Amino acid sequence: MSLFETTTAAAPAAPAIPPYSTAEMRSYPLGTLVVRAGLMPLETVNRALAEAADSGRRLGEVLLDYGLPERELTRLLAAQQGQEFVDLDACPIDHEVAFLLPRATAEMYCALPLKRDGDCTVVAVPDADNASHLTRLREALHGPIRLVTAARSDIKGAIERVHEPKGTITQMALAEARAQTTPQPTAGPVYRVEVTLESGATLLVAEASDFEEAKAIGMRVIDEAEAGGTVAVGDATIDGRQVVSVDVLGRNAA
Repeated sequence: MSLFETTTAAAPAAPAIPPYSTAEMRSYPLGTLVVRAGLMPLETVNRALAEAADSGRRLGEVLLDYGLPERELTRLLAAQQGQEFVDLDACPIDHEVAFLLPRATAEMYCALPLKRDGDCTVVAVPDADNASHLTRLREALHGPIRLVTAARSDIKGAIERVHEPKGTITQMALAEARAQTTPQPTAGPVYRVEVTLESGATLLVAEASDFEEAKAIGMRVIDEAEAGGTVAVGDATIDGRQVVSVDVLGRNAA
């Protein structure tokens, strides 16, 4: 069965206008939006629908395998869910704000602070409706935040560009910005929050210079594991039911 009753002609590679109004975007299925936006022909989307149904995978995952750009998929999903989407290739990033979130934390949550909006920090994440991210990032940034959605690969690339700038002049300018926003490190212990899985594997969840902060992270991991939820480890997640223990380990800073 096709998505439409009438035949849809092949559309241009990139959409010139949004496929539907904001209200309509929430009421149409993803496959319809992809075709209407001119991102893929109807025949390809129908094959992806069939494969998704047979395999039990999400349609978005299959469409990525069929060549749909991740940024465009994320854009459509954000519009479908009423989230604000940002294209990080076109969105200016305030580096002083970006440095408020240490690189290790940014990579762990796949999140990047972009700018200030009044007293609020605007943070790009792969899914702006993720309540866990909202809570964790609000605590990490010590204040109110507003989440916006961006493609996961774009966030990873932007984090790398911010923290590993290319070019001498750029490096000097960003080093100055980093010095203004980041306190100078002092020698002291670093606390690692690690989980041990049923398989015997040990994975690093987070690092913190303050024991109470590390302990709080560990307690959240325990709560999520006991509730049978997922636990963020780097850019991935693991099934909380696989967690056997959570440990906070101290070591001296280099």
